[in-house]
Parts: sequence; structure tokens; C-alpha cells
Amino acid sequence: LIRVIASNQELSSVEKNTTIQGLRDSVWKSNLRRRHNMLASMTCTVIEPNSSCSSRNTPPSSYYKKSEEGSTKKVWTRNVPDSEGSTTPLFTAAELAPTYHDGANGGVLGCPHYSRSCKLRHPTSGRLYTCRLCCAQERENPLKEQDSPLDRYAVKEILCMRCTTLQPANEKCINQACDSKGARFAKYYCQICHLYDDDPEKQIYHCPFCNVCRSGRGLGIDYRHCMRCNACVSLEDTDHHCIPQRLQATCPICHESMFQSTEPLKGLKCGHVLHLSCFTRYMRGQSYTCPLCKKSVEDMREYFTMLDAAVRMQPMPAAFLSTVSEIYCQDCGQSSKVPYHFVGCKCAHCGSYNTRELGRTQLSAPSPTD
Repeated sequence: LIRVIASNQELSSVEKNTTIQGLRDSVWKSNLRRRHNMLASMTCTVIEPNSSCSSRNTPPSSYYKKSEEGSTKKVWTRNVPDSEGSTTPLFTAAELAPTYHDGANGGVLGCPHYSRSCKLRHPTSGRLYTCRLCCAQERENPLKEQDSPLDRYAVKEILCMRCTTLQPANEKCINQACDSKGARFAKYYCQICHLYDDDPEKQIYHCPFCNVCRSGRGLGIDYRHCMRCNACVSLEDTDHHCIPQRLQATCPICHESMFQSTEPLKGLKCGHVLHLSCFTRYMRGQSYTCPLCKKSVEDMREYFTMLDAAVRMQPMPAAFLSTVSEIYCQDCGQSSKVPYHFVGCKCAHCGSYNTRELGRTQLSAPSPTD
């Protein structure tokens, strides 16, 4: 339905945005009501490791735990009956089952978001998720048990999907009998964000200033960190405009967070940022101004030249020849008085047609004709 509204040529961009936002609000409120109804009807709403309502009754094959001194020790194994398993976490069969990055093919371990051979254990609830985005997707499902957002920095334990060994977070499985034979869980591993990604074509680096992992080769190689914007900027961006904390805000189109977004971002000429997919949909509505500051999003000189030709080809009637418009240019930020024309009012300073009319005056009354 949103696609139909976005492609409707009869609606203006404002009407499209208002209608789409209203639909999203109604869906969100409907999901919220369903979620409250589901939670009210459930007899067990708290997720506990030994909860019978969640059927968490299956232990991992082995459990390695890190002591306060920093050493790692095997505290339980399924093959040794005498091992102490009173504190061993329990999981559902679905949590212990491997997931695959390539879906039905079942050749690459991971999830739709990342390729990896391990799962993260939620630091609060103890549940297993292939990645934090999988946890976020389950939180949006009202039919699933509600969990808190997965804090990537607080992850302490992971599960190897090859041997189902629960162990402290590390770059490779600690179990010597694992089928991985000492191979890493993924090509890239960040011990701060606990990000695992085995995509051979993806370049990832950890920015110590953003404190998150970014796509790219690294700071000083193809990116730099702008301290004023608090964002990583490409070294090829020679026309960078600083806006303090510009990634801390939400996307002006979908209102989702951009700082930790995995979607590609689009930086406008004015310095504002939005999701690339949102920018593409926004431009389909024939809007060429930033949704925040109303400056032109790109170089519009070719389009403004076409408007100059349209103004020359369509002279104003005699009644409007002495009409002057007071305008404010949204590109250069200056005001001026220019002849009024229904095609558009051109800024006297920068030549932009991205102007807003503030008022209209008649310099002299048109002379009567006999």
C-alpha cells in the first residue's frame, strides 16, 4: 500500500509523506494493541533460562566459563555424567539449531544479515540470537516472547553452531573436538562490538570515535572521522559540510535511527543525511529540496536553465508586468525583489529558483487602454 501511495502522481510529496506516516502510525498502534493482548493472555511472560513455558530444557554440548581471574575452564559437558550442570544454561531446540546465511541452500552458516558460525547469548535474558538484528526482528513480532534489545557491548558468551559449545566470546571455538578444527567463526571479528562477519568481499573497520564497526578499509585509508559531525566521512568527499552530531538524529523520511543503521546512507549537499532507500523514494515524488533545510539536494543548474527558457517563452500578461515579488532564496539564504512570474521567481544573488515568495507589490497601475 505504501508503494502505491509513493507512486501516485496525483498526490504531492507532502500528501504522500503525511499519508504514509499515518499508515505507519496505525500499524504501530495495531501491533502494540496485539502485543498487549498477547502478554495479558500469557501465563508466563518473564523469560527465564529454566522457564517451562518457553521449553528451555536443552543444555549445550559443553559449557566453558571464564573465571574472575580471567582463565577459561570447562564447567560442564554432556559426555561426562559427573560434571556439575546445576548452573548450566538451558535453551530451546530452536535456539541450539544452526541457522544459515544462504537460506534454504544450507551451505553457509549465519543469518540473513551476517555470515558467521556462532550465536550471541543475550546478556539479560540468556537467549541465543544469531545477531542483534535477529533479536530486533523478533521483538517486532507480537507472537514471540518479548526480549530487551541486545546490547552488543555487553555480550559475554557465544554458542558455536558447529558443536553447540557455549563459551566466552572469542574469535574461534575453544572446543578442541569441534568440526571447525581451529577455524575462526568469521573473517572479521571485533572484540568490542562482538561483530562477526565472514563475507569475503566486505571490508569492515572499527571506529574508536563512533565506537561501532563501519563498512570500509579503515581510518586514514578511505575514511576519516569528523569530530564536529561525530561521523566517519569518506576521504573522497571534498565538499563536506559539518553539522554537529548529524548522525545522532533520525532519518527525516522514515524516522529510524541512522547512527547504528546497517542501511547505506546518502549525504546531501547541505550536509544532512538520510537513508539511501528513503532518498530514492523521496526523489520519485519530484522533490529536489532537502526535507530538513529545503536547500537543493544536488546541482540544479541544468534544471534552472530549463526554467529560464520557460520564463522567456511565456511572457507575463500586461496586468502583471509591473508586479514585483519579494522572495527568500532557500539556497543562498538571501532576500531580494524580482519581477513576478508564475513559472518561478529567480534569486537575484545566486540564480536559484528554489525560492519562497514573501510578498507581492504593484509598482504602478497598468495604463488603461482605449
